[in-house]
Amino acid sequence: MPSRVLSLTAPLVAVFALAACSNGSSSSARPPSSSEPATSTTTTTTTTTTIAPTTTADPIVPASSAPAAARTFVNAWRNGNQAAASAIAAPGAVQSVFGAGKPGQVEDRGCNTPPVSGPVLCVYRTAAGELQVRVQPRSGGWYVDQAVVSPD
Repeated sequence: MPSRVLSLTAPLVAVFALAACSNGSSSSARPPSSSEPATSTTTTTTTTTTIAPTTTADPIVPASSAPAAARTFVNAWRNGNQAAASAIAAPGAVQSVFGAGKPGQVEDRGCNTPPVSGPVLCVYRTAAGELQVRVQPRSGGWYVDQAVVSPD
């Protein structure tokens, strides 16, 4: 009897093994006939990212002194003239002050006197808060490279 069970079981195991190795397609699927054209669809997705270049170009119109650069920058902010501020300052400094709102009345608290080649820090009191303007020497003059508005 064991050889008879083995002889009946072997074909069943082979059938199940073949079914397990199939490609997962349904047994009811028909192969395309010669009268039906076979079609295929391919979809390709492409993503493009553009990154703006960063530049560290000198300002368009550098000032003759550090206090003059700071005053020009602050006056441009007070007048709401972002283009004029951009002509004397780095983009981050311009974004900082114009993002803080209108300065209202501005009080000049002066600039420090650092070594000849060092940056100069000028401080202003405004309605938006205390403004610290850092001015750097560059070939041809001075420009604002940083501005921070600290609310009161």
